[in-house]
Amino acid sequence: MMCEAYTVMDLLPPVAHIERVWLLDLDLLITLSLLTIDAIEVLELLLFGCADTGYRKKLFGWLRKQRGDRMEAPRHHLGTEDIYIGRDVLERIVDGSEKPSNLKFLLLQLITKFFSDELKLGHGGCGVVYKGILGNRIIAVKRLSSSHTIEDRMFYQEVQSLMRVKHQNIVHFLGYCSHTEEQALELSGNLVMAQLRERLLCFEYINNGSLRDILTDELRGLDWHTRYQIIKGICEGLHHLHKENHIIHMDLKPSNILLDDQMVPKIIDFGLSRLDDKSRTMTVERLITLGYCAPEYQDHGKMSPKSDIYSLGIIVKELVTGSKEKPSIPKVLRRWKHRWNKSANRTPPLLWYKQVSKCLELAIRCTDTKPTNRPDIWDIICELNKVDSGSDVSDAAEWLELEGMIGVEPLEIHLPLQLNKKISCSIELSNNETNGYDFAFMISTTSLRPYCMDPDRGIVPLGSKCSITITLQELEREPPHDYCRDEFSVQSTRVYGNHASSMDMDITQDVFNEEPGKVVDNVDLIVVLDVPPSSTSDQ
Repeated sequence: MMCEAYTVMDLLPPVAHIERVWLLDLDLLITLSLLTIDAIEVLELLLFGCADTGYRKKLFGWLRKQRGDRMEAPRHHLGTEDIYIGRDVLERIVDGSEKPSNLKFLLLQLITKFFSDELKLGHGGCGVVYKGILGNRIIAVKRLSSSHTIEDRMFYQEVQSLMRVKHQNIVHFLGYCSHTEEQALELSGNLVMAQLRERLLCFEYINNGSLRDILTDELRGLDWHTRYQIIKGICEGLHHLHKENHIIHMDLKPSNILLDDQMVPKIIDFGLSRLDDKSRTMTVERLITLGYCAPEYQDHGKMSPKSDIYSLGIIVKELVTGSKEKPSIPKVLRRWKHRWNKSANRTPPLLWYKQVSKCLELAIRCTDTKPTNRPDIWDIICELNKVDSGSDVSDAAEWLELEGMIGVEPLEIHLPLQLNKKISCSIELSNNETNGYDFAFMISTTSLRPYCMDPDRGIVPLGSKCSITITLQELEREPPHDYCRDEFSVQSTRVYGNHASSMDMDITQDVFNEEPGKVVDNVDLIVVLDVPPSSTSDQ
């Protein structure tokens, strides 16, 4: 058989087999373009060897043998050599030895397996993010959606702003791609030439998930020190964007804050932000996230650094309390005190109370509806540093005397699902307070599933415990896999008076109505139905 010189693109099999081909290492595919080889033999190995270890090893060994005495083959106009060089450059960028640069579209296709669904990390309003496999390294490749691609001048302006950003609390930018090609399309029976435009941005890959994945209330989840360090890290990253690079993020939210293995926050997805020359009104289509978007931007399109401050305030509330609602600082402190006392062998330091209180005070100011009333990011950092240094002179001693609350254990229960059978579990309420009060409680759920709680209300006397049995009545069919989580609410409040009178109380919902001077606690209890794996696969 006659041997000729071929490039990677010449050796590609039909589209139906393209996924199998890219299971091979990119280096080996590029090597094919530099060898004089038997195209039929290589195609057979590519098509049938990728899924078979023996054939794969045969191909690897054959290529290594050929590398020693290969001859230069003619370069193809599709730029195989450029791809090889581009990959080498990208590896040096990842290592930090080279600055971010323009990357070839074909290279990004190769390392994402042509934007395969199996490498998809997530998607948002502006595009889809994929894993890019670079040997034993991984990068994140964001492919902007066609409906949000922007003109070249604006795209390169945004790229320049990204290249200026270097901070430990901001995801590391690696490179970009702006690619346009023509394609013949049939339109109303006529053949027309259409331009297909691709815009891509590449970043370091953070594999520990986003802040959205770990937000919980005060009684569970991350400890206070970790949450506080995340808050400070977000503030430092935002300061770098605002003050050192004049960039407004405009979509700051928990899913746009990634966490590395040391729980260090890294802000992402500001590639489509606008340079902050001054406050202005946007006339183009606005991408907003309800719940985090500042009202002046959501209603009128007016943007400024104070728009990001509003979003920051919502995020701080969620980190401290698990909720976006305006917090009651004493109630939040009581809940943190309850957790600290339960988990620590010593009295929680006064500093923790000050940090919680200061974070909530700042969050309330950050979410003021009037932008000019919101603090500057540098002011926020200074106030937090003042608390940490001990120079904050506010008296927090009274926080140590905060009322206690009823204990609920566990806070999450997993029930192994069995069809046509009742399933039961129990929780324990405890009154370990030392101030001489009984607690009234009521447990309820909004779930549509047939649950029964026994008892569903009652009194927990001082120094005692109460066990509650939660029973799920018989189910005939398995629930959908995304509907296996139910929330219960355990309401409690102190009962004033002597023990005998409290035990005779008629406990109704009115007992738990908020009134001045009266503290009512709500503890969320989660019940998760564990569906057997075999049942899920059968379904």
